[in-house]
Amino acid sequence: MVIDSNSIDEIVLKCWNAVRSKIESGHELSSEKTLCFLFAIELLHEVGHELCIDFENKCFDELNGESKYLDLLFYTDPEFKIAIEFKLPKKTKKGGSNITQVRRAVYRDLARLNYLKNSGLKPKACFFLMAANEGSYFNKGNLKKFKHFITAQNYAVTKDNDLTVDNISMEGMSFKFIWDGLQKNTKKYSCIKKYAWLKPIKV
Repeated sequence: MVIDSNSIDEIVLKCWNAVRSKIESGHELSSEKTLCFLFAIELLHEVGHELCIDFENKCFDELNGESKYLDLLFYTDPEFKIAIEFKLPKKTKKGGSNITQVRRAVYRDLARLNYLKNSGLKPKACFFLMAANEGSYFNKGNLKKFKHFITAQNYAVTKDNDLTVDNISMEGMSFKFIWDGLQKNTKKYSCIKKYAWLKPIKV
């Protein structure tokens, strides 16, 4: 299968749904790297051996912040590369994730993906994928810090936003957080099974 502008959206969604099905059926999911690798395996199944994959591509050297690496780069044609960032904040028996910082990191990843489109790497499509098992990500609470970095269900960012993260402007970007795998009890959402799954955000 050739990855191009006509097929990429369907490929990403199909692989993401396959990963979701596997995890919700009992497959281990210990870390964000596991999530990335499982997605790559589904890509290989879907696309075939023409697929080229690169993990941890160091493409953010010119940007501020600690992370300089892209989670996943793939393509069948070098002229049509696709970049993906993943997030997997998890609540465990030891406690929750650092929700405030993760919310900021979500927006940082989205801003960086947008930056990539005009970088030397020049991916033709960029996606952000996320799963979470803490209600604070898909419910809008009383935020005390990074108040504009909201990931709640149905929250939309419009093109006229004035958001900036790590000195990267997000002006001109528009996207919406649509979470699958949720049920609403009274005023709050909760996971139906193990996780809530963000519909892929295309940058």
